Amino acid sequence: MTSLEAALEALLGKDSMAPAANEGDGPSPIPRVRPKSAEALAEVLAFANSRRLAVLVRGGGTKSGWGRAPTRCDLVIETTALNRLVEHEPGDLTCVAEAGLTLGELQRLVGRAPGHNQRLMLDPPQGGGATLGGLVATAASGPLRARYGTPRDLLLGARFALADGTLARTGGKVVKNVAGYDLGKLLTGSQGTLAVIVEVALRLHPVPKATRWVVAERLDPQAAQAALAALRRAPVVLSMAELLWPEGTLLTRLDGAVSACGQQAEIVRALLPDSRVAGESEAEELARMIEMRPWGGEGPVLGISVPLTRIGELVALVGVGGPVAQLSLRGTVGAGEARLREGADPAQFTARVDALGGFVAWHRSAAHNAPPLQPNDPVAAGLALGVKQALDPNLTLAPGRGPE
Repeated sequence: MTSLEAALEALLGKDSMAPAANEGDGPSPIPRVRPKSAEALAEVLAFANSRRLAVLVRGGGTKSGWGRAPTRCDLVIETTALNRLVEHEPGDLTCVAEAGLTLGELQRLVGRAPGHNQRLMLDPPQGGGATLGGLVATAASGPLRARYGTPRDLLLGARFALADGTLARTGGKVVKNVAGYDLGKLLTGSQGTLAVIVEVALRLHPVPKATRWVVAERLDPQAAQAALAALRRAPVVLSMAELLWPEGTLLTRLDGAVSACGQQAEIVRALLPDSRVAGESEAEELARMIEMRPWGGEGPVLGISVPLTRIGELVALVGVGGPVAQLSLRGTVGAGEARLREGADPAQFTARVDALGGFVAWHRSAAHNAPPLQPNDPVAAGLALGVKQALDPNLTLAPGRGPE
């Protein structure tokens, strides 16, 4: 046992220690701890901060390859022991949970409330095993973003520990919440560079009684642009509008009451040439297929966002045999993921997306090749640097991953 491990064991107790393991390409095993309370986690942070140790925070590990690897890591804090559902208010459609609770377990717990059938409407990649704190820290979402938004939209409040061990709260646990600065928005997508999330308050939704899928195939870039523009004007509420390329397929999903779903599906089918309403077995197959796109193959995965008016140009850029193996785009919001082919130049592709007025973020990569997590806009980058310096002046949290 190293002197650091001995000090951590004295601070937390033997049952909060996890086996040391190598982190990335590091030559030596890194000590790991699993604090059992927010207060214990804050103590560890204060300990590390006072000794200028570099800390990496980990939840379920499902997004461990996202973004840039820290340039230094002396200690890993795992949040998996913080796994309680603290509160569920079915009448308010809200819940409060510790950050180490997994999405799959949260869905199970809130779904069993008598007389209610609710869930958190997030469908991120590898979502079942992802922790709630990790989902907020990575801003991970999936096709349901088209209707329900991202963690940023569903997060009502959070409790977090700053690098110096200070525990603080932001927001609350009600849907209408507008007092003061919303630090929860800063923490969302910060990838553990600003603070450690220990508890979250989240907005829930009822599970829909019926679902209908409408499928349009063999679209070219111009037809895809026109179809998505028509859907945005249509008198329907889409839960999903997923554009798959290079297949040229547009999958739309509608959720709600049985009669309303059927009526809206017919409106969508009439808007999209050569489309069809999928049967039950095909719908199940589509749901399974879309869950793994574009994560099912090898190669880096980039998060992409482009203006809605440039979607046709984006899919034309992807083309057939180009740098992108698969593109899955939330067509009504202009955001999604692209998996690059082996050997493709990410910098060149990023430059092309930038030229469309969009931006790119690394979601799966050889982490040491990813750029630091900071905005392209120099004004925004300066603000991000100021926030980092204010919240973590000693660069305790994931040094090298964010602005410094």
